[in-house]
Amino acid sequence: MSADTPVRADTSVTARTSLHHVAELGVILVAAGRGERLGASLPKAFVELGGAPLLAHGIHTVTSLPHPGQLVLVVPEGHAGEALALADELVPEGSQWQVSVVPGGRERHESVRFGIEALHDTIKTVLVHDAARPLTPAAVFERVLDRVHQTGEAVVPGVPVADTLKQVDDRGTVISTVDRASLVAVQTPQGFTREELAAAHDSAQARAVTSGAGDAPTDDAEVVQRFGGTVHVVPGDPLAHKVTTPADLVMLEGTLLHSEANSFAPRSGRHSATPQSRAAK
Repeated sequence: MSADTPVRADTSVTARTSLHHVAELGVILVAAGRGERLGASLPKAFVELGGAPLLAHGIHTVTSLPHPGQLVLVVPEGHAGEALALADELVPEGSQWQVSVVPGGRERHESVRFGIEALHDTIKTVLVHDAARPLTPAAVFERVLDRVHQTGEAVVPGVPVADTLKQVDDRGTVISTVDRASLVAVQTPQGFTREELAAAHDSAQARAVTSGAGDAPTDDAEVVQRFGGTVHVVPGDPLAHKVTTPADLVMLEGTLLHSEANSFAPRSGRHSATPQSRAAK
């Protein structure tokens, strides 16, 4: 092992001790961001939208999907118990979903790799989703999942770019207008076969250690493309807007007020949320 390779303590926990159904679908909900641009005093995933943390919206949507699966929550160090408490409130008894929690890494791609390592051996297809996209409709998850099953390759949701795009130099001078006809703004969840995603992240991790964080990929589709994979695009949804700044929260609050997007009511206090230790895979 390289001296630069991070060493992690076994701090993964799980809300349920066994799967009620054989699950082949895994969803990694990336929620380890610090949220510095949001200006909050707590991690972004625990900032509230519509009276519930961003993370709770993602848990609700994923565990409502009509498939047996494993949901892995990748959260900041020290917040596993809080994340499990949310899952315990939201996931009903007898659910087809098991929820596990692992601590995140220094960079996003490292957090995803830790999530992959926490998946059960039965998982064959993986969706990676950002907790910072709390109102992403379940239909987007299904579109991505269907296309992964059809192609056996990577799939991302995307929406057309509406704004005029300009290429500028380091002085802020416009060099050219970019043709937006072939451009899409990529969202999550992004879908992959487990085998390809795991292999790509192993390769990307080795590359990041040697080349530095400045060369780190910005999403999982890029990780897979660097590994030589093909990535397909399916229609995304404007509701999958990412929360980055306080203005994004205000916009999504307005969306919730004028729609039923991802609305739910946590059942606070219905279960005990004491985490149990689980050996890392």
